[in-house]
Amino acid sequence: MKLRLSWMAAWLLLLTLLPARGGESYSFAEGAHGFLIRDYNEKLLAHLRNLFPDRVRTPNHPDEFDAAIAENTRLLQAGIDGTHAPPGRAGPAEFAAVGLTWPDDFLRCANLIDCWEGTLMKLEGSAESEDSFPNVTFGIVGFTSEDGSLQEFLQEANAATNGAIFQLARDRLSSREAAKFAELVDGYRPKNRKRNHEDFVKFVIRNTQADPDEQWPRPEIAALFAAFDSIPRFRDIQLAAARKKSWEQELPEYREKLFGGGQSHSLHTDLFCFDMTVLTNGPGEKALRKLAKIPWHDEVERMKQVFAAMKESPDYKDDEEKRSDILERERCIIDGLGEVHDDDYDLRAFALLPER
Repeated sequence: MKLRLSWMAAWLLLLTLLPARGGESYSFAEGAHGFLIRDYNEKLLAHLRNLFPDRVRTPNHPDEFDAAIAENTRLLQAGIDGTHAPPGRAGPAEFAAVGLTWPDDFLRCANLIDCWEGTLMKLEGSAESEDSFPNVTFGIVGFTSEDGSLQEFLQEANAATNGAIFQLARDRLSSREAAKFAELVDGYRPKNRKRNHEDFVKFVIRNTQADPDEQWPRPEIAALFAAFDSIPRFRDIQLAAARKKSWEQELPEYREKLFGGGQSHSLHTDLFCFDMTVLTNGPGEKALRKLAKIPWHDEVERMKQVFAAMKESPDYKDDEEKRSDILERERCIIDGLGEVHDDDYDLRAFALLPER
């Protein structure tokens, strides 16, 4: 008799055969949160309510991996044939069982950084982005009007969504303001970057006469950008742009400067460098030259050297609050767990360090 596997069964079998990074296994667990957890929880609840409507627990917060999600995951695992994550943890097999693709290294890193930044769908003025000049910033890796990356991203996102960005502006703003928004975005070109940026700031910021550290976006414009999340595929489009800008273009430069090139690096190191592309430009050129002369034996030792350089870097002498934020995040990454912004984080629960 011929063995016939369903599509799902075949996919689960394939997952058990695919090699993980260095033979290691990663999975989400209690304590994790973020947009990836929300995606998993939504699919998990829908899947289990069809099979076990009386046994499913409803979590308190859809984007937090709490005891309810862990229990629901154990219920899911009871029906998975073959290899799966440890009880109550969600790895590739569990994601596949509810119809989700396992998020790659970039997406898992972005999920954590968004928990720290909270800017996936947030528009900021210089008061929040901590720029020393008038600026408008949006998204997890900080597309800005000053360098034109925000206008270019909005052009691409509007085209990719068949005009949904501009349509939402027409739905939520006055006809005059919606037209001005479309004009600023569509009219951006690298050659008119400076003028376009200045006009974009005047359009978005409610108090342009204030010092940059007191400039905030107009509430209705901030609400418009937050509402982009309602556009189908918008988050995927933004994350794809973030992947290109930060993960593929900027991260390799940081990694080569700090950890050298021509060799493989761990996800741990990639996360350390990725956070730099989001929050800081590193410890500064002078510190980088010193670090280049210091020997190191493993990646964690090198991270600690960078941490020490950041602690002493003169580049942040006028902004000790930002230095403190950087050091708090770097310490959590180096140790694999710690407190950031008064919340506890365990990188193993975020599928960023391998299971023990």
